[in-house]
Amino acid sequence: MKMRLLPLLALAAVTSGCTDTVFESQPSDSVASCDTHFVGKWRLLSSDSKDKNDRLFVIVDPDCKRWHFIEDGKEDESIARTTHFAFAQVGGKPLLTVKVDPEKKNENDAQARWHDGYFYFRYEFADQEIHLHAVDDRRVAHLIIDDKIQGRSERVSKQPGSARSGNSELHNFVAGKPEEMARVAQLDGVFADADVYVLKPASKAEIFKRSKLSAKP
Repeated sequence: MKMRLLPLLALAAVTSGCTDTVFESQPSDSVASCDTHFVGKWRLLSSDSKDKNDRLFVIVDPDCKRWHFIEDGKEDESIARTTHFAFAQVGGKPLLTVKVDPEKKNENDAQARWHDGYFYFRYEFADQEIHLHAVDDRRVAHLIIDDKIQGRSERVSKQPGSARSGNSELHNFVAGKPEEMARVAQLDGVFADADVYVLKPASKAEIFKRSKLSAKP
């Protein structure tokens, strides 16, 4: 299940390649541990999902003390242990920030520091749904290259000696303290207009009902 939830956790990216943007700091000196609008039971749908009955669910406990990620009736408890959520308001924009504990194998990796930070999602409410908007990674890359923001942008279109092409990667790291992160988050075009994920209300019966396929011995 974890591989299917990686886009939300910002550990992997869209189907066109591996892209991500990491922010060095939170976008505010004061972040909240919870937005009560998130408390509840949700079906998690990605914008590129072809199955509107996808069986990915999220349960957020009161005060957001724990987030439960459930697929096909089973919870992946490791996600709750290693993933940390917080909320901020920047220029009137509500932001969800996500930080994921590094894997042990990366502790001595010289490149690990470029992945140590926060992933941002802008969110908005529509009816009873929550719409999440990801960072526009290409836009951020241009801002870094044009020296409009500080950090690092790495584009890899082909690895040395590789016979394969088309597996493009784009990795951004935005450097700075909270006040700089707040400034960047308010720049035009930093967040994509389109949803990357939608949270739709779900019932307990829906969440814990196993599919017929998985029920087979």
